[in-house]
Amino acid sequence: MADQPQVLREPHQVVVGPWAPGCPECLRTRRAASASTERAAEMAAVAPDRELPSFLADTVAQLAAARPGAQRFWIVDTATLALSRHGFLNDPHCPACSVLPADTEQAARPVREARPKLSPESSRVRPLDQGALREAYVDEQSGLIPSVTSYTQHAFPFTGAVMAVPGAPKEPAGYGRTRDFASAWSIAVAESLERLAAYAPARRTGVRAGYADVAGAAIDPRSLGLYPDDRFLTPDFPYRPFTEDAVTDWVWGYSFGRGRPVLVPESFVYHRSPMPAGERRFACEISSGFALGGCYEEAVLHGVLEVAERDAFLMAWYGQIPLPRIDLATAPDRRIPLVAERIERQGYRVHVFDSTREHGIPSFWTLAEDVTGTGRPRAVSTGGSGLRPAEAILAALHELSQTVEYVTILALDPGWSERARHLAGHPDEVVSMADHLLCAADPASFDRYSFLLDDPVTSTWQQGPERRPWPVNADIGADLDECVRRFAAAGMDVVAVDTTSMEQTAGGFTCVKVMAPGSVPMTFGHTARRVTGLPRLPEVRNPHPHPFP
Repeated sequence: MADQPQVLREPHQVVVGPWAPGCPECLRTRRAASASTERAAEMAAVAPDRELPSFLADTVAQLAAARPGAQRFWIVDTATLALSRHGFLNDPHCPACSVLPADTEQAARPVREARPKLSPESSRVRPLDQGALREAYVDEQSGLIPSVTSYTQHAFPFTGAVMAVPGAPKEPAGYGRTRDFASAWSIAVAESLERLAAYAPARRTGVRAGYADVAGAAIDPRSLGLYPDDRFLTPDFPYRPFTEDAVTDWVWGYSFGRGRPVLVPESFVYHRSPMPAGERRFACEISSGFALGGCYEEAVLHGVLEVAERDAFLMAWYGQIPLPRIDLATAPDRRIPLVAERIERQGYRVHVFDSTREHGIPSFWTLAEDVTGTGRPRAVSTGGSGLRPAEAILAALHELSQTVEYVTILALDPGWSERARHLAGHPDEVVSMADHLLCAADPASFDRYSFLLDDPVTSTWQQGPERRPWPVNADIGADLDECVRRFAAAGMDVVAVDTTSMEQTAGGFTCVKVMAPGSVPMTFGHTARRVTGLPRLPEVRNPHPHPFP
């Protein structure tokens, strides 16, 4: 019968399900993506062709007659009869059951409505529900997230989630750094869902053209930061020069500055998606600007905050702009100096610099400076941004603490300092996030931070963050509109591409990719830095690889 589930015999187990309208092909791809190497080999093997023992056959028959729920299936251990029930998500790119919706100009126009926040001090419309996240996404047999690990050896709770995307390598994708393991767990899962968006378009791309043919409806890729002509002479440089007649794929986003949908080069959004055969991207792009939220407005707001954080950090670094250092003893939130003290117990002095730019989005650069004089990694940096400065700084300090612990372990390798010194002297060999961290930690290159650390102006909380209070709003849309207004006053647009996939919708989430033409984009790989064509950065005074982790 059509509504009967499939029954798969595999070595050591029998898989029963899914039930219609669940898709067997989706289940197969989800299980294959989640599987370990050993399990994948077992799934591909042919089970012995012999009749099931009667007691096992009866169990399978009873399960096949049951309906455990949508997108659910059973696994029966043939040795012990142990039963386990599992869930899976349909694959939006499944050739058997899914058809992506068309990417259209009209669909890119957001429908705005009132979105009350959890509280006037919050930037979220609902809390993360750990139970709901686990039910929808986490399953070692078939989940989009096969595993979430909480690490107890760190000074503060730290959690990592592994993501399994069909057709892509299974890899760590999301991290949670908070003051309790429950929220760190949920944040790691949510960050994984956010990173998922980069792998493939959520809609069928319908526009392929050169910029000259769509200029009236598109953002100019040059406003996103590209490369000088001589960069393309770098051996094995993986990007192609932009020209107005260079053909590429475009997706629809929404320009808050223009108040209408605009076209955005697809490769600047879905940076993990394969390019057409023989075609290269115009520039390096990473996950910066992707954001997940309980509604569209929340997602865009957090995308803007991340863009502001990275822009502020890179503007200060490339422009060698001195920043005021905040006296943490004056912070009204007493958790801030306590977290800093915890880091300093490891032999690092903590500095927090106010990097807020002309748009007034609170942004901060946190730096840990080794003061032991033992030749350990000398400097570690992180950044933070948020509507409430205390929360932004706390988040940056938690990441700083974990990064300091990482480089402390790194220093146990006797060859680390030689590698760091080599990268500092050969910047074109800095190609990964780890390389940036290692190069920045080189003790012999510590003078690169002199523009920050030589006689900085120290300000109290009242002279700094408290002097620029963020408006108190009950609706998250008002916060977003305030961010957009401030970016516009600084000469920058806010553009958001809705990248929400079927998987993210399953948890009630919206995901977007936010970019701000004219801001400095975060990249990894020194030759891939994008600092050409940005009016707010007329001169790159700092030639060294940035130290963002």
